[in-house]
Amino acid sequence: FFWGTAMVAMKEVLPKYGPFFVSSFRLIPAGFLLVAFAASRGRPFPSGFNAWLSISLFALIDAACFQGFLAEGLEKTSAGLGSVIIDSQPLTVAVLAALLFGESIGIIGAAGLVLGVVGLVLLELPALSFDGSDFSLWGSGELWMLLAAQSMAVGTVMVRWVSKYSDPIMATGWHMVIGGLPLVAFAILNNDPAVSGSLKEYS
Repeated sequence: FFWGTAMVAMKEVLPKYGPFFVSSFRLIPAGFLLVAFAASRGRPFPSGFNAWLSISLFALIDAACFQGFLAEGLEKTSAGLGSVIIDSQPLTVAVLAALLFGESIGIIGAAGLVLGVVGLVLLELPALSFDGSDFSLWGSGELWMLLAAQSMAVGTVMVRWVSKYSDPIMATGWHMVIGGLPLVAFAILNNDPAVSGSLKEYS
């Protein structure tokens, strides 16, 4: 429910503030709140090279790439279709978990994965834009949404590795903060409306 409302809210604010600003603003304040919550519960701060390396890689894939691809894709597709495509990430998680952790999918699970892939193809192919012989794949919002889903899937699998070196709640908060920083830089370089406009315009 909350995921669906977030997609609709993002679709509304993206044209006014820009994709990278919206992505970073989704991550950084929430990340600091989560770190504060974890600290109030006595959870330990990350410590050591392996802890910060794993959190930083987690931040790059699950926060920066996921949110950046999501915002870019949502600008070019509908919130409803985008949400369905993003929710394809469990398909990739199931395959990665089987390959990396030996988790069993089973015959029924495998059939469900195949049906899921077919459904995604049927959703995405009609939306891809053709202009004569010019196939504009990178201009497709559906492709960006699919990349976002894969980023989230890889990030989901990474959590088990990250949790070996850090408290998972604390790591989640810090990965949101760290992952939001490249998006702030992109918002400035991209001259997102929120960066070039006046603070008085914010509601």
